[in-house]
Amino acid sequence: MLTSKKLPIILIGPRFVGKSTVGKLLALQLKVPFINLWEVSEQYWHEIGYKEELRDQAWDNNQADGVYNYMMPFEAHAIACGVAEHSNYVIELGALQSVYDDDELFKRVSRVLEACNVVLLLPSEDVSESLEILKKRDRVIINSKEINEHFLTHHSNYDLAKYTFHTKNKTPEQTSEEILANIDPNASEIILIGAMGAGKSTIGQLLAQKLDLPQISMDRLRWKYYEEIGWSKEKQKQIAENEGFAGVYHYWKQYDLHAVERLLNEYQDCVIDFGAGHSIYERDEDFERVRELLAPYANIVLLIPSPDLDESVAILRQRNTLLINGMEANRFLIIHPSNQDLAKHIVYTKERMPIETKDEIIKRLEFTNPNLG
Repeated sequence: MLTSKKLPIILIGPRFVGKSTVGKLLALQLKVPFINLWEVSEQYWHEIGYKEELRDQAWDNNQADGVYNYMMPFEAHAIACGVAEHSNYVIELGALQSVYDDDELFKRVSRVLEACNVVLLLPSEDVSESLEILKKRDRVIINSKEINEHFLTHHSNYDLAKYTFHTKNKTPEQTSEEILANIDPNASEIILIGAMGAGKSTIGQLLAQKLDLPQISMDRLRWKYYEEIGWSKEKQKQIAENEGFAGVYHYWKQYDLHAVERLLNEYQDCVIDFGAGHSIYERDEDFERVRELLAPYANIVLLIPSPDLDESVAILRQRNTLLINGMEANRFLIIHPSNQDLAKHIVYTKERMPIETKDEIIKRLEFTNPNLG
């Protein structure tokens, strides 16, 4: 068995590079536990003042950039505590847990990881090739289509909507003004539906401000509704590991109707933005039920970038690309010096099975640490 002096082994790198799969294989061979540190980090964040509402506010103000900057001190604290408490483990870090723009935080993390075997996983030495590989792995396919293409082509949104507005070449302010000029002014609620990145939350906030009404976001409330009828965070995590986000999406569908019914019963005189999936239903009986629930509401507004489907898909794909420091998140993670500086080893995973990547890591650690094992 591996001695504690050779542990922990820390796996770092972007999402979808294989850290979880390879980490579990390493742990199995070395007969030590495995942990995804990001999944248990919230307990450490709260120790130094983490607030979920402030994280949400950071997203609303500056999206991924805002969340990244807000979370950096909490992630550094989580690494310091988590590595100390799991010193005999193979540890996977979240994609952003090893990347710091703040010099003092980076130095702190560097000191914590200095004595660890830190392995950086990347698809390829070539940045462009790595980005293409990760982009393919990140695709979510529902009914043989990318998820937003599925949302844009499905009949549900079009059948439920009382109004449709196209947002291409318009600011959110211009779209909100257009909505207010055309919808039923006597109805007390506005419900916004549409695909991911359509602008529901942003435009909902503007409408709520202009009308002096509360904004109610389904994506922030749905978990408590899901839990009422059996949703399990652990089960969702298990499905995500085995089937990816497509599996999680299908798991959510058994709870979405209940969430819609509960939210509509609980909130009136407000602006509501649905999650992308809360107005999309594959089963006829589910669709008929949501249509029945929404029938009394006069102002159901569908937001779409363009009348042209291909153009809409392309626009939403661009909008849904997370940007940090002005660049695509995966590019930011791949070229940022933090990962390179923290890593003792870099292993490229292209054209390797996870077990081959595991073997390469074992080989390297044995080569640099002759007493390993």
